[in-house]
Amino acid sequence: MQIELSGKQFTLRCDMRALANAKKEAGIELGKLSDDVVEIGTLVYYMAQSGAKHADVPFKYSADDFLGLIDISDLEKLGEAVTNMMNVAAEKKR
Repeated sequence: MQIELSGKQFTLRCDMRALANAKKEAGIELGKLSDDVVEIGTLVYYMAQSGAKHADVPFKYSADDFLGLIDISDLEKLGEAVTNMMNVAAEKKR
């Protein structure tokens, strides 16, 4: 899934690497995922990081730099992206 933030394109990938890193590095518990916009933005950061690694393209952003690319007007599309990707991951799991 592609997403644009501050004029930059990112490929999001919801894989075990992204989920494990979000849990290990940011303490995000998927079973307790809330509507906290910073938590959602941080999860998207790990998905973008994993998408870049999978596509073998450089990813030069720290979590702080990445969150700085997210405008308040982007929050709805971030929530939709996370919801869609988690639903696809759950369907594949079945």
